[in-house]
Amino acid sequence: MHRSRGGSARRAPVSVESGRAAERRYRDARVNRIFEGTNEINRLLIPGMLIKRGLKGSLPLIAAARQLQEDLVSPAPLKDPGNQGPWAEQISVVKALKRVGIMTLGLAMQRYGEAIAEQQEILLAIADIIIAAACAESALLRAMSAEGATRPFHSDAAGICLETAAADVEAAARRALASIAEGDTLRIYLAALKRMLKAMPADTIAQCRRLADESVRTGAYIFQ
Repeated sequence: MHRSRGGSARRAPVSVESGRAAERRYRDARVNRIFEGTNEINRLLIPGMLIKRGLKGSLPLIAAARQLQEDLVSPAPLKDPGNQGPWAEQISVVKALKRVGIMTLGLAMQRYGEAIAEQQEILLAIADIIIAAACAESALLRAMSAEGATRPFHSDAAGICLETAAADVEAAARRALASIAEGDTLRIYLAALKRMLKAMPADTIAQCRRLADESVRTGAYIFQ
């Protein structure tokens, strides 16, 4: 501490080096707020609750997973009847994300059985798939129900969300499948994953630009 001529105390200037050191310590210490925190516990609860309901029969999870596996090994392409209209492609993407979650969870249950509760990393990856699929569906439903001048921008926002969700789901599924299987079996699973997520990528760069341009033009949040 230094004292000015008027008698008031002022702090000594903090050096850049000490500031950077404090910043790094804060970043490194953040992990202490994450270990088994509420978010991680809730993520583990998502697949855990689905597994319990599936085993009790209140949720046809196991049957759906088996049917999906049969469909994937079939030479016929996966059919998705009922998808028509201007949102058909986006609806198909959301359904594909859900199928990936069902497939990954079903394969994990088949591989580990009752011991799946000990495979927390796999369960967290499955939870990430389910969360991404839920967020994508929510964004799409909001875009489908939008009206007026903002409808095109809701469509752009949904497209960005679906593209991000698809990438996140693929990464999480690959991480989980690589732990569930290996060798030729893993190759089959990865081929099935690629088959489900075969939708053409959206032009998210153009979508982001349109949203940014509209935000600049209005000078406000465009999704009131």
